[in-house]
Amino acid sequence: MTVETPITSRLLPVSILAGPAGRALVQDVVSGGVKCRFGFLASSSVDFPIPDDQLMVEQLVQTRSSASSPEQIRAQISAIAEKALIDHLIVECDSKTHPVALASLFLPDGGAGQRFSETARLSSIMLAIEAKALVSSLVRGDDTPGVTSSCVVADQIECADIVVLGGKAADQDFMLARAVASAINPSGRVIQRSRETIPPKLFDAGRSFDFEVAFASAGWRKMMEGAPDVRHYDEGVTTFVYRARQPFHPEKFWNLIQRPFPGVFRAKGFFWLATRMSVVGGLNIAGSECHYSPAGQWWAANNHDDSHHAEIPDHLKKEWAEPYGDRRQAIAFMGIDLNSQALGAQLDACLLSAAEMKLGERSWAMLPDPFPAWSAKTHDHDCGEHDCCHH
Repeated sequence: MTVETPITSRLLPVSILAGPAGRALVQDVVSGGVKCRFGFLASSSVDFPIPDDQLMVEQLVQTRSSASSPEQIRAQISAIAEKALIDHLIVECDSKTHPVALASLFLPDGGAGQRFSETARLSSIMLAIEAKALVSSLVRGDDTPGVTSSCVVADQIECADIVVLGGKAADQDFMLARAVASAINPSGRVIQRSRETIPPKLFDAGRSFDFEVAFASAGWRKMMEGAPDVRHYDEGVTTFVYRARQPFHPEKFWNLIQRPFPGVFRAKGFFWLATRMSVVGGLNIAGSECHYSPAGQWWAANNHDDSHHAEIPDHLKKEWAEPYGDRRQAIAFMGIDLNSQALGAQLDACLLSAAEMKLGERSWAMLPDPFPAWSAKTHDHDCGEHDCCHH
């Protein structure tokens, strides 16, 4: 959390709100008698049963492609701020957009971005979802009404500084949802959505969103940096970090990830394929969804001489091991009553055997590889500066 200063206190505080229960949360807060003038910038048409003098509603401007440009969104928020009719603006994030895409508008980048930073400040990123929906999507892997993608929900939990869960606190699904959300984002606040438990200043308590803290606090990243590799939490939540210094046989690893891992509700990290010595593989699993894509380039791929070796980033120095440098397997798994030994054995079975390792890289390049073609310069998913590329 960034401390408010006299300068930031004059800026319009803005919250980014994601999740299928977002609009229900807005109604609860505005109808709860909070003495604050709210504005709501909706991603689609909305018909709130709330008087206009309690909630100012606008819709995000859209182009012919049905998508708003960063400049348009900044201009719309700036126009709202200049009218000085509200105390706090809530910007709705649709079900297909990563909140960080909207949050990045608040990062000064010179020019229009710098001027915008003198008008509004990002107060928080929130996710509002029913506890049953979270458990259904991530833990049970079911198709869940209002949830278009389990991976998007997991990513939204990961970047939110506040997760608001609907449901009764004593229900099993609520307790499980709380434990799951806390594992995915151990630094985020998880609160119950009810008029009795929602803090009066939920949307703005004089804070500003801290990007560095948010990205560094993702559960999978903290698992990578911590020890031991296996930990146990409330409601049977178990975390496990798989590490190895040999490459995966592409076909074996491909076959393994084509089916869900028993008990796993979240997995994220990096992998090394024997046929692809330059490009980092990025793995993103949530519920029954599994995505894999290029996640940048191994540092060792193009930096062979001593001068480049001296420039190895600090976060990679502890990971470096000759003769393959920073190439490695590093995947964080989160699950319910996870059998880490069985999971580790499944992954070990995908590594090159001792005999295959001796054959060397030329032989590895001939192995069957069913993964789609990759380029180190292209991604098939959205990622931030602090996400997959910084392996």
